[in-house]
Amino acid sequence: MTRSNLYITLTNGEAIICVADSSSAPEQGYIVESLLLPLLSLSNTEAELALLGEHCAMNELRTNATYRYEINLQTKGVAFFEERYFYKTDIFRKGENLTQRYTDYLLTIENKPL
Repeated sequence: MTRSNLYITLTNGEAIICVADSSSAPEQGYIVESLLLPLLSLSNTEAELALLGEHCAMNELRTNATYRYEINLQTKGVAFFEERYFYKTDIFRKGENLTQRYTDYLLTIENKPL
């Protein structure tokens, strides 16, 4: 199981955090197809929060998260990084930019025959 911390700017500009606790590497498909693509198709804060509530632990971050997604629902942008947590300072930081893995997966499902 891969875990990801999500840093999200909702359509109304509100910034929130949450944790996706299962299958959150883009290549595994679940997070992209069940959460990110449906979320990006919405333009209503209440609907966005409802969808996030179904798939994430809201207002939490995990120190053992492998990945970080930065999602801006105003611009419909997604960035994907390694997540780093420093126990000594209790700070989360972005690691290596892995967004290409997300965009590669999008191309894979876009070119997939029905």
